[in-house]
Amino acid sequence: MRISVSDANPSDEGDVWTVLSFAGELDLAVAPQVRSTVAELIAAGRARLVWDLEQVTFMDSTVLGVLVYTMRQSESAGGGLRLAGTGTQVLRLLRITGMDGVVEMFPDTATATSASAARLS
Repeated sequence: MRISVSDANPSDEGDVWTVLSFAGELDLAVAPQVRSTVAELIAAGRARLVWDLEQVTFMDSTVLGVLVYTMRQSESAGGGLRLAGTGTQVLRLLRITGMDGVVEMFPDTATATSASAARLS
């Protein structure tokens, strides 16, 4: 699993989104690293987060718990969480758990970071 962090500010409104791009499997082994990265970003004032899941091949329920943690913490800090590029396996997990109706999902990071992003239905 690989995580890279970058900032995106496509609008003139000053809305900076921090993009966490993941590659590989998101499972029990990497959940603490993901949670720690999220906690550090939010503590640094970077509470508008996008999880780029386009390169994710597997995600388990442990990381789903980290996703819920991320959503709650980012919203408490005045930001929010958006998902981008959810593949079939990840989307299936989100649908089974009902999270697809709770978290905002977008086809790609460019759409997710735009100020007027239209949520996937």
